[in-house]
Amino acid sequence: MHWIKTLVKLLFLVFIGSQAVYAAPFIPTDGQQILATLPENSPPPRYLSVADFASDKQESNLEQTSQLLERAYLQGDPRALGQARAQLDQSTDNSIDALMLQARAFQSDHKFAEATERLKQILDQEPAHPDALLTLSSLLLVQGQFTEAMSYCEKLNDPDLRVYELACAAQIQTMTGELDTAKKTLRGLAAIAPGLDASTARWVYLIQADAALRSHDTALATQVFDEIDDQTVPALMARADWLLSIGKYKKVRELLNTHTEKDALLLRLITAQMAINDPKAKQNLALMKERINVWQIRQEDAHMREQATYALLANQVDSALQLAQENWQQQRETADIVLYATAAIKANSQKDIELIREFIADTQFEYPALEHALREGKISDCLHCQAASERQSSLQAANASVHNDHVHGNQVHSNQVSTKAYIWTPVKHKDETL
Repeated sequence: MHWIKTLVKLLFLVFIGSQAVYAAPFIPTDGQQILATLPENSPPPRYLSVADFASDKQESNLEQTSQLLERAYLQGDPRALGQARAQLDQSTDNSIDALMLQARAFQSDHKFAEATERLKQILDQEPAHPDALLTLSSLLLVQGQFTEAMSYCEKLNDPDLRVYELACAAQIQTMTGELDTAKKTLRGLAAIAPGLDASTARWVYLIQADAALRSHDTALATQVFDEIDDQTVPALMARADWLLSIGKYKKVRELLNTHTEKDALLLRLITAQMAINDPKAKQNLALMKERINVWQIRQEDAHMREQATYALLANQVDSALQLAQENWQQQRETADIVLYATAAIKANSQKDIELIREFIADTQFEYPALEHALREGKISDCLHCQAASERQSSLQAANASVHNDHVHGNQVHSNQVSTKAYIWTPVKHKDETL
């Protein structure tokens, strides 16, 4: 069915779209200034002039606009996003399909209220509309409104939508204290993913990747990244986040070195470069600053996460905390929680640290390494490396204790010191392949 394909495309925009994969355009000083050099295999421009666009707008259709939005999301192509917005601005179509596309475009600008308004307009006309139900659930999830988000998942009660209902619920469960249950559901969905369309499979894998990151599930991460593609921006972001969390900075540099035109990927690349003292980090940090300057000139407020991340990397701690606080009012996904926690700890803001801990307690959000960092007031990019280091220290302390008891002739019974209690998995060398 046509709407099934559309439904999954919408979910991708909501699930990762808030991470702002689109590179911000530069403001030219004259008509001849080169803004960017596109890859040789890029599709040709659809419009060479305003006249071209005016003559074509009557022929534009919703499927074409949908394809443009999908390309903008998956490839981080700002031209496609601009073309889609232009088509929607010129359109007088008020059909349900047109409202869905408007909601997608608003979501890409982080205009969640406007997107929600469009979706509710659809549900007023067609209460069981699956695209609107699922997309609205995902929008509420991004904003941390988990109970309401789940209520829309539960309205997907058509047997033909069972896969989407399960994935929708599992995505919320990963955020609300049911991570293990959700991982079991996702494992079942992943088993049938090869038989699903690529968009649906990718959605399931991305949810799994987030679950693997927070639970430090190396086996799951390996499985996911063996299956998920390497060509789309959301997949690259997920893989980079995992590699950063385990300290494989050179792998991140290798993965993202040719993706500096995409803001979210550039920031991850800079993080890795700074960790290994790559001299190119300074150059890329300056490039990111140029883009932020453009956002500020244009008074865009849809990039708070990126601006806060930049401020942290530039050691502008007070600014980072303020931006992270503002971002927190819009988005509460894993990346937003980590960002806010990092800024709060680095600024030593006990008020903000307690606010985050209250959120974790209220929602039962599970990320043990982050919770430990909040308790200790220490954080690093390599959260799981920190946890592994502490396990190693515990093992060494236990071994020392056993050694001392042996030296002093004491008997050590199996119920006093269990070797299994101190088994840990050492962190692999940073350059090893996952």
